[in-house]
Formats: sequence, structure tokens, C-alpha cells
Amino acid sequence: MRRRSLLRGAVLLPAAALLGVLGGRLVRGRAAPSLLSEGLAVGPDGVVWPLAPGQRPTYLPGSRVLASGPACAGPPYQGVESEGSGPEEQARLARDRRAAALLPTGRWAALCSDALDDLLALTGPVLAEQAWDCAVSTVPVSQESAAGPAATMRYPRGAVVAAPVSWWRYVWPRDAAFAALALSRCGLLDEALDVLSHLASLQDLEGGLQARYTAAGERPDARPPQSDGVGWLAWATGKVLAQVPVGARGAQVAVLETALVRSGERLLRLTAGTTSLPPASPDYWEVRERFTTLGTAAPTLLGLEAVSQRATLPAGLRAQAASRAASLREAITAAFAPGWGRYPRLAGAAVGSPGHIDAALTLVLPPFTAALPGALEVRAHAVERMARPGGGVAPGEGWRRDGVSWTPETALLAWSAAGLGRREEAERLLGWLESHRTRAGALPEKVLADGTPAGPAPLAWTCALVLLAAHELQG
Repeated sequence: MRRRSLLRGAVLLPAAALLGVLGGRLVRGRAAPSLLSEGLAVGPDGVVWPLAPGQRPTYLPGSRVLASGPACAGPPYQGVESEGSGPEEQARLARDRRAAALLPTGRWAALCSDALDDLLALTGPVLAEQAWDCAVSTVPVSQESAAGPAATMRYPRGAVVAAPVSWWRYVWPRDAAFAALALSRCGLLDEALDVLSHLASLQDLEGGLQARYTAAGERPDARPPQSDGVGWLAWATGKVLAQVPVGARGAQVAVLETALVRSGERLLRLTAGTTSLPPASPDYWEVRERFTTLGTAAPTLLGLEAVSQRATLPAGLRAQAASRAASLREAITAAFAPGWGRYPRLAGAAVGSPGHIDAALTLVLPPFTAALPGALEVRAHAVERMARPGGGVAPGEGWRRDGVSWTPETALLAWSAAGLGRREEAERLLGWLESHRTRAGALPEKVLADGTPAGPAPLAWTCALVLLAAHELQG
């Protein structure tokens, strides 16, 4: 998942954090990424603050509300409580929000509890636009002070913010779709439906989605739309709606079924060509592409399958989606098998990536879909081929050789391993993710070769994937 330059967003961080970005070690001419946030903290007024690197917070149980300022002198929150606010009240609200959660027990219980707390904090937040550093302020509070009011950004209900800092303060349809499924697997069905309803509200009249969205639901820059977002929305919607009891939550179900129809019609148009493959589009690598990647084709297939399986949708649409999904399965196999690389077999050499696999290989196998021919054999060595020195994996085998591990792809492979019965591999990858969190217990986007967390933390996509992997392991 390639994010754009961090420097334009660095104004949201204190000077020490900015120096960390500018002063990163050079790796073959490219500055190694630095940690942009240690985690997040909920202030006594409910505002979510990114924590500046170096903070070691203590949270109130079952929340991301600070129990005290890490390494800060003086009573926590002195003078900031008001009626209806305060740390204990915010912690109670957080515990109420997750009260119905069904989390894995045993080995992964603590990891999942932390991941859920962070994911919920990033869902529909009021987010401070600067990081909190206890060297500057004993307590994160957005109320007006001698320094003036802190700037905040309010996100709609169900909006999943990718991470609390810089260029990650947007909603990616892909990340949000995985978050919705993770929340539903945790038993938080209402939260999941809110996430999907927000995504549905972002679809254009043709069913399309942009690469990412601001808090206001707008396109933040000139990035082209990503067609994978439509597939991810349909896939997650189908999975979550399958958990809604018949006749329950009628209004939300109707909204989401309308979104499924729009998505299905969009996916049918995208696959109407002679090959049945969708056109080239950026995928989770977030770069322009000349050829259709597996990371675009596979979510398209998953979306069509979801539409075909929703019994309450129009019969004609379901039949068309089923037929097209079958054709697309054949087309994907013809284009990508037997090597199952990132690019079609005949295009790999043209882009300098012959046969290189990436994490999208997981999407043509359980737990996403029935295995496509030959993909399981390639998957057996995927972690080894994508491995990085620090212990995680890169987004793909052909990713730049900078030693950096990416946690979303590592967690995706953990979920894949769990779904394929590769328990030892799944547990090893989850254990690596658990042991490479920040001081605040947050899952970062990246980990350097020496094991140092880097990039923003927490990352919502990784939180969701960790929850899904752990649930899959527990069955």
C-alpha cells in the first residue's frame, strides 16, 4: 500500500516528530520511514489525539482514554473535567461501545482487545489535527486555553479513518470494508452496518468510488478512482448482511441492498469486455497501472460473487452476476495461472516483474473464495518469497528492496494462513505483529529491518485484519 509523500502532512506533528521524518536513515537513496505516531489517545472531551512518537501512555481499561499523562508530572486531567465529560465518562462510553464484542480468547485476547479499541477510536472520530506531546501539554484537551483552541476534524458516523496522522486521515473504501467485516465478526453488527452505510453514501450514481475520501466525503486530490473499492464494498456488504437476522434492521438493510445493486451493475459494466477482466486500475499498491493486476481482478470477482449470493436482490441481476463471476474466474485463471503473479502472465515482463507474486494471491483462495486452479501451490511459498529481514512481508515480491515490512500485508497473509489451515504460519505472523507494536501497543503500518515500528500507528486496516485472522484461528 503505497502512500504519498508524508512531508506535506508533517505540519500536523510537533517538531520532534517532523525531525524524525526528515532525519530518517537513507536506504539506497530513499529515507527510511520514521514513526509518525505512537498511537492515539481519547481526551476527556472525546477528541481523539495522535500521540507523538516516544509517548508511553497508560489507558483506562477497555478504552483508549488516558489514565494519566505518560511521563508527565502532576495530577492527570486537573481542571479539565466538566459536566458530561472527563476521562472516566469517556472510558465508560468506550466500554459501552464495545460491550457486546465477542473477541477471541486465549493467546490472542490482549492483542485483539487493543486492536478493537484502536479500530473503534478511528471509526467516526472527532480527530485533533495535531499530535499530543506531554512535553508540551500535560493532558490532551481541545478546550480553549491560553494557546487557543485545538483544531479538530469531525468525521461522520461509520467513517473509518485509516490512521490518525498526516496523509492517512482519510477514508479508504478498501480499509473500511475490511473494518466492517472485522466489526461484524466481533459481534458489533451495528458498528459494521454504520461503516457500510457510510461507504454506500459515498458511491456515485454509477456505483463508482474514489480512492479515498475526506471527512466531508470529498475527493482530496487528483488520484484516479480505484475500481477495487466497488468490489470490496460489495464483498463486505454481502458478508455482513448475511449475519443480519431476517426482518431485522430493515432501513439499513434496504440502503445496503440498494448499494449492492449499484455495485453489481458497476461490476458488470467493468467486466463487459471481450476478456471479462476489468480495466487496469490502481489497486492496494496505489500506483497507476498499465495492465490489470490481480489486486484489481480479484476484488471484482469477490464483489460479483457477493451480488450473486444475496437472495433478496433482483433475480436478473443475481443471475447476471453469477454468470459473469464464472466467466471472470476462468479469465483470471487464464491470465494469471500458473504463476499467479501480480500481473497477467504475458504482461509481467513488460513491467519488469515477471512472475513476481504479491499479497493479492490470497484473494483467490479461502477464506475469500473457492481456490482458483494452481493458486494454492503458489501460496505455499508466498511468505518466503515476500519476506523482509525484519520478519514481516512486503506488499509484493517485486516491491523495492528497502528492508521494510508492511503490517497490512503481513496480517492479510496471517488471515489467509488461518483460512487455509496453515495454523503455524498464521500464529507466527500474528506473533510477529504483536511483538512489533509501538510503545502504546498500536499496530504501525510499517516495521523497519531492525524491528523499529514506522509510519502511522495505529493503522485501521491492520487492526481489522488482525481481528479477522484471530477469529479465523479460533473458528
